[in-house]
Amino acid sequence: MNTHLRDAARLLAITATLALTSACATEGAAKPTGETDPIRALIGDAACSSDAQCRTIGVGAKACGGPQSYLAWSTARTDEGALRAAAEQQASTRRDDMARSGIVSTCSIVPDPGAICSAGVCRLRATPGGGGAVAR
Repeated sequence: MNTHLRDAARLLAITATLALTSACATEGAAKPTGETDPIRALIGDAACSSDAQCRTIGVGAKACGGPQSYLAWSTARTDEGALRAAAEQQASTRRDDMARSGIVSTCSIVPDPGAICSAGVCRLRATPGGGGAVAR
């Protein structure tokens, strides 16, 4: 491959990478600071005594669908119905905001990591796709 074609291919790859990075940044940029605070308030300290009490819930919304991230919560301390309602309200507001502003996404899927009880607190598993019960 001659030098001009190789340079053109590199420039195209860099441009594509920047476009994807910009799309990700644009999608995340519209998230106001503290957007999950009402949800975090419902979750509270997420105290647990066993893995069976730990669940995850998707929060936020991505332009192509699905949640932006997950939070761990405890059945011992959280009203599941209120938590689901708050998460859905937040996701609905986020979807409306994205539709109004034309935010785009790379359409990547955020896997549910599952949750475990660690040191008396429900926490997200370190490994994506680790399973666990999901509040949906």
